[in-house]
Amino acid sequence: MNQAVRVASHVKPATHVLIVLHGLGDTGSGWTFLASELQNESCFASTKFIFPNAPHIPITANNGMHMPGWFDIKEWDPHMRQFDTKGHIKSLKEVENYVQTELANGIPAENIIVGGFSQGAALTLGSALYLKEKIGGFFALSGFINTGIKDVIWKDEETKKLQSCNLTTPIFHGHGNWDPIVSIEKGKESWNYLTDDCQFKDYRFHEYANLEHSVAPVELKDLITFIKECWKM
Repeated sequence: MNQAVRVASHVKPATHVLIVLHGLGDTGSGWTFLASELQNESCFASTKFIFPNAPHIPITANNGMHMPGWFDIKEWDPHMRQFDTKGHIKSLKEVENYVQTELANGIPAENIIVGGFSQGAALTLGSALYLKEKIGGFFALSGFINTGIKDVIWKDEETKKLQSCNLTTPIFHGHGNWDPIVSIEKGKESWNYLTDDCQFKDYRFHEYANLEHSVAPVELKDLITFIKECWKM
């Protein structure tokens, strides 16, 4: 696993874990503000935070320049019609490693939430199909997923049985209707794919007016409410 940025819980030992996956070209440090925001509230005193760093890989759409990325981007297309499935699966294994490590550390599965922004959100949604443990929740901000990915991940009935444990796990998907990087249409297509084709039962899609490829204060407020609900705080 690549080195992650970690923020310890105020109260030890930690009882809850939030794993947050950054977007293309960013690092784990870029999302530590979320830990600061949550730790302002006493209910998150026993929560620790893990912000994994993506490896530096060549990005085709960026003329092959190396930058932090969970998988390759073939072209700058807000509808994400070309998808690096191989790279996506490789990074899903990294997310699973983080989850398994926390389980081994004694954190209950229901007290683990995985989330991310943009590419990290795509990884989060893939993790909902990939993980073999039912966790507490997932959140995807400005996210997307490749339609058809379930046929790659759930390659046979035995695999599907192992990896379909999160179909009732709550998922929060926030998306700006002015997003020029990952279009709102792609966000809605991903939502429909995961609910209709993959049969996720608790997928909550939130559209935010006048928001581009970023996170709005109202979205952050909704996300915190979602996390509290998942953890029954």
